[in-house]
Amino acid sequence: MKPSASARAAGLALVALTLTACISVRARCGAGNADRQFEQAYAEIARIERTRGGEFRKPHRLCVLVHDAEEGELVRVSVPMWLVDLGLSLGERADRHEHGCSVGDRYELEWSAVRDLGRHGRGLLVSVEEEGTRVLVWLK
Repeated sequence: MKPSASARAAGLALVALTLTACISVRARCGAGNADRQFEQAYAEIARIERTRGGEFRKPHRLCVLVHDAEEGELVRVSVPMWLVDLGLSLGERADRHEHGCSVGDRYELEWSAVRDLGRHGRGLLVSVEEEGTRVLVWLK
């Protein structure tokens, strides 16, 4: 019996995650006020964009900072771009071969929009504040 494309993609992603110690994840419960963390992240982004000086610089890490005030949870993730690119490539491939409802269809995801995040260069990608939740995504 041949494994499905989804199973192969999941297996490859698991192997990649297991073999790398390059991922940084920090989670904190009881983080009612995360203003300081977001101020530091915005300062880092400003430094990155100032250093860039309008010149394109290829990013090497994707960083995400999420705060849920209601739950009091704060999560910070930093992942190397090669792993982000691998995951997106595997996800897109698996989605194309999936029978039934695909992730792209289910979540209205345009793979072409996220396929190569590095093309945006270093700096801020997304900043969202909504109903007690804050999300900040940047490339460095």
